[in-house]
Amino acid sequence: MKIDESLKKEIKEEMEKIQAPSSMYEFAKNIKEESEKRPDFEKSTGRKRGWWKSQFVVAAVISFVVLTGSAFLNPTMAEVVSKIPYLGQVFHKPIHEVIAEELEKEGYKTAGIGMGMWGQKARFDIRLKGTEEYVKQEEDKILTILTKILEKRGYDNFELMVSDTKEVSPVLKEIGKQREELGEKLMKDLQGAGYPIMNVDARRPVVEVYIPIADEAKKVEIYKAAIELLNANDSPKQVQIITRDVSEDGRKSKWIPAMSSIEEEFFLKKEYQVADIRYSYKLEKVSITIITNMKSSDPETKETVNKIRKEITEFLDSEEIKTKIENQKYELIVQDKNGNELPF
Repeated sequence: MKIDESLKKEIKEEMEKIQAPSSMYEFAKNIKEESEKRPDFEKSTGRKRGWWKSQFVVAAVISFVVLTGSAFLNPTMAEVVSKIPYLGQVFHKPIHEVIAEELEKEGYKTAGIGMGMWGQKARFDIRLKGTEEYVKQEEDKILTILTKILEKRGYDNFELMVSDTKEVSPVLKEIGKQREELGEKLMKDLQGAGYPIMNVDARRPVVEVYIPIADEAKKVEIYKAAIELLNANDSPKQVQIITRDVSEDGRKSKWIPAMSSIEEEFFLKKEYQVADIRYSYKLEKVSITIITNMKSSDPETKETVNKIRKEITEFLDSEEIKTKIENQKYELIVQDKNGNELPF
């Protein structure tokens, strides 16, 4: 992706306004002096190259610190930097955080912000604290604020909903409290009996007990113990034992920030025609499947597929992201609306 001339001009104008603090030049000077003290610095075969590399690092350090510092402090510069592919990711706060902060700044109190795919569009469900009348009164103003935020990022594939938060009845609150206490007690009792229980979810009719082992005999043993403990507490319920891969959970947690950025970018832009994104966090490699609404026969499909692949691979192969995901291997699959892999 090339930066056009107008953008280059904006960057140049903004950079000319920036003064690097003297401490940064002192820091750069120290880098140079330290490099000269290295034992291999005096080797004639590597001296010229070593010096050039040292100067490059100094320049890069000054440029990056000045750039990042001004982007956080100078709104104009932040806007300019956000237009630069991938470098903009450094400053790219998740959209739900931006929405929450902006609404709070405008004096609104949010009870929750949901985002999901609805048909072929991403839908935002903004729940506000306040009466139904109050929310209806403020709805148009809120929609204007949200639309401006989303369009500023270049997003054009979304629907917005604003609703009030219905007060939960005392009866439902009490039921929820009882189920939570039941889950906590069952987990404590099972762990006390020596079973490796990771979590217990008793909110649904079927109690879910999560364990880190796949041994079928052990699963049956835990199932029986859970049923007995529930019956002893006058809480007869069905039980399901679910095996959770601990190492997979660990890998998933490292990938979540990157995946969130990918979802935001591709769900919220029409050009990509993304219907769903699915993941598999296996030890050998992470699999990312982009399911689109495209047809392989459409003339623009190949170009769009190549763009999707380029955007994602350049993002995941950047040093910042590679560090976060610990250089784990991944595969990227792009499918048409029928589930067939699209060529590229």
